[in-house]
Order: sequence, then C-alpha cells, then structure tokens
Amino acid sequence: MSSPAASTHADQYPPRADLEAAFQAVRRAKVPQAPDIVLSLRDELRLPDPDLMRAADLIAQDLAMTGQVLKTINSPLFASRTKISSIRQAVTLMGLRRLTNLVTAEAFSRLVGDREGGARLILDFIQEQARMAVSVAALAPELTLDEAYLFGMMQGVGSLIFADLIEDYGNEWTLQALTAHQSLMDYERRALGTDHVTVGFLLAGTWRLPEPVALAIYHQHASEPPQQFDASLRALIAVARLSRVLLALRRGIEDNHALLDQRDWGLNELDVTPETWERLVARLLADDDGT
Repeated sequence: MSSPAASTHADQYPPRADLEAAFQAVRRAKVPQAPDIVLSLRDELRLPDPDLMRAADLIAQDLAMTGQVLKTINSPLFASRTKISSIRQAVTLMGLRRLTNLVTAEAFSRLVGDREGGARLILDFIQEQARMAVSVAALAPELTLDEAYLFGMMQGVGSLIFADLIEDYGNEWTLQALTAHQSLMDYERRALGTDHVTVGFLLAGTWRLPEPVALAIYHQHASEPPQQFDASLRALIAVARLSRVLLALRRGIEDNHALLDQRDWGLNELDVTPETWERLVARLLADDDGT
C-alpha cells in the first residue's frame, strides 16, 4: 500500500487516532501475519523492472502454495481459457501483479484455515464472499478477477480477528453482518474502541495490499463512497455490496430495505442491467458452492 505522503487518497485514510486505537485493540489477538513470500513478491513489484522468473521460482519453492494457486487459477470460478500447469506459465500469461494478488489471497486463507467456533463461521462466510466477489467482478470491466478475489478474502479480516477477542461476537456478527453493518460496528466500538473496517485497513497495510483494496475495505460500508475515488475503486465497493446481497439471497433473506439499497447502488455503479443481474442470481442460487 502507498504511504500517505505518496497517495492521492491520503485524506480518505482512517484518522491516525483511529488506527492507533485499532492497533491497541488487536495487540492481544490472533492476528495473521503476512508471510515472507507475500512480502518478497510485493518488494519485487516495487522494482522498476521486476524479474518475473525470479518471482515465479520463489513461489514454486512452496509446493503447497503452488498447488493451491494453480488450482484456483484453473477453477471454473476464474474460467481460464488455457490450462495453466506451472507458476512460470502463470506469471507469463497473467503478469506478476495479478499472480501476487492470488498468492496473497491463498496465503491468507492458509494462515487462518484452522479457526474454530465463531471465527470458523466467519471464515466460511469470507471464503464464500470471495467467490461471490469474483462472480460479480466478471460484470465489471474496471476490475480484474484476482483483485476482486483478494478483496473478497481480506475485507472481513477485522471481524475474523474480533471473533477471538469478544466472546459472543460470532452470534452478534451472525445477526447483523449482512443487513445491519452499522449496528455491528457500533457494537464493536463499544466493546473494543474500534471497528472491523479500521482493523481491516490496518492489516491491509501490514500485508502491503494494493491501496485500492485497502481503501475499499475501509469504505465498504460508507453510505456514499468519496466522489474522488476512481471507477475501479468504486467498482470494488460495488462488488462488496452486491456480494453481500448474493450471500443474503443464498440464505433466503429477501426484501430487506438495506440490501435492496445496496443492490441498486451497486448495479448503478457497475452499469449492470436488472436482466443481467437476475441471470447471475439465478445461476449462483442454483450452484451450491457459488462457482
């Protein structure tokens, strides 16, 4: 993520006091730390002339990561036209930035995969949300599927952390996450002095996520995202909202005013017709795993 001094959106970052409160709140939590492979790939991306083969060989040293990334790339969700059989082939066809996004998402998934109880419930939701985000992003030419997948995986990290800090958080989250996010954040602030979007932004910084992903995490629940956000950043927020609508529909939640407002805003932002949306809904509701 860009430093505030180098960013054109620094005025849309959380206030420093809010970030400090978030840091203090999660100090005793089980916080997923970015693995070396993710940080090394981000370092490579910062170079004027990144070495694609060096980056590919770095990923290939981790056989489990290699297998998972190739499985994701070749899955129906990503609808690759060509079967990709190696990381070198992947980086050549996709580019390092897109491949790094997928590695980051899979590294995060692997790190938090052993969560239990309320955290497990939230993690299952996050993984389903990431799949929904990719499906929605296919309707948005401003976005790449890997960026939507990374955002989908990381946008709920604050809630995942809170499940380890607040005993009944899983129950509260279940009741409010889809239809009453403002009430959920009010509950979080009363309990911890911070909320899941601020913690998510904080973690996005330590994981060196792309700035648009970090900002979309922080502003995902804003009634109206800042007008100065470019089309791709606003599209990420639209993807978040439409993904939640899909998750609600898959759980039989319909005719909720808050969700209908999110749907209408998201469709307008992405310039998606009601007919196209209904076709997507029908397909995903008929598909048990959302792919």
